[in-house]
Amino acid sequence: MSPAVSADAEGLRIGGERIAWRDVRRLDAIKRDIYVGDFLCLLILADGGRAFEINEDSPGWKETGDAIERFLPGSLPHAEWTLRLIAANPGESVAIYPVTSSGYVGQGL
Repeated sequence: MSPAVSADAEGLRIGGERIAWRDVRRLDAIKRDIYVGDFLCLLILADGGRAFEINEDSPGWKETGDAIERFLPGSLPHAEWTLRLIAANPGESVAIYPVTSSGYVGQGL
């Protein structure tokens, strides 16, 4: 089962973990290939080497995507990274934060 995720002005909550926005070092969206289709996921790297993954089945997925854009200055807009990810091939990723010049990372996260 996918962990519930939520976000507010202070940061992200993933299951029982709390991550302050100031502690987010990197956010990438990736399209994973599963047997019945493709699956959209978010990979979150925080201070201290803490790493988290949520996916489109996580309760609060859409609201969290909107909150990232609202509360994490300099992040790629939610609609933009979603469209790029849908158009990507399985295994490809999109940099949400920090944003590279193209906003695209490529394969191999």
